[in-house]
Amino acid sequence: MIVTTRHEAPTEVQKQAKALAHNLGVQFVERRKMSIARLHEIDERVLVVTDGGIKAYSKGSGEPFFFHPGMAMLRIKRLMAGDTDVMVQACGLQAGDAFLDCTLGLGSDSIVASFVVGQGGRVVGLESECALSVVVGDGLKRYESPLSEAVEAMRRIEVKPIHHLTFLRQCENNSFDIVYFDPMFFQAIESSESIAPLRPFANYEMVAAEAVEEAKRVACRRVVMKNHRESPDFARLGFTRIRKIERSFTYGIIEVGGEVR
Repeated sequence: MIVTTRHEAPTEVQKQAKALAHNLGVQFVERRKMSIARLHEIDERVLVVTDGGIKAYSKGSGEPFFFHPGMAMLRIKRLMAGDTDVMVQACGLQAGDAFLDCTLGLGSDSIVASFVVGQGGRVVGLESECALSVVVGDGLKRYESPLSEAVEAMRRIEVKPIHHLTFLRQCENNSFDIVYFDPMFFQAIESSESIAPLRPFANYEMVAAEAVEEAKRVACRRVVMKNHRESPDFARLGFTRIRKIERSFTYGIIEVGGEVR
């Protein structure tokens, strides 16, 4: 992976890009007049720092990946209007909860969770893939919206660029109320093609049984997994499916009954 800037970037953007490359331990490349295709001759993955945020380009993929909150804004508006949210229901989220998102991705579920748990709660989002953690982490700090409640929720999220199993092994018992997994589905859902630019950067590994065992130790109430409704992982990993809210995807839960934090 390399880091560069937009064409004719101001000095401040160039400084940000050089600092990012240094922090990631990757090469900074002066943009000059090079196209993305030319940059891909240097490396298949390119991070472009702009005035408005960071974009990630993967060779062979037409569209860049950049941060957007997806359906999170609409979901928060619905919650504010007194409606329900299936993820919130599946997790049993409450104000003040500590929520560990083991597969941050676009961050939409973490944004909603952060809104629900509020200032007295905590949301930690783990992302093993460097480009995703950089783009989403930057976006959560930078994104602006008239919906101040959503912006405040974004700012509270702690993004950690680490594989969930590594992080879980480091956690104390019962250190989060909810531990949440939303792995990339083994079968793509057509209606989710808005996340297509993310796919070249995603981690497609299955959730390991060891990770679930660690999650059961770390969670004091519930371990939750979202997955395709036909995924064999619910049975493989011991999750009880919540069939009443099944769509093209569904949720599985493991009640752990740990000590109250």
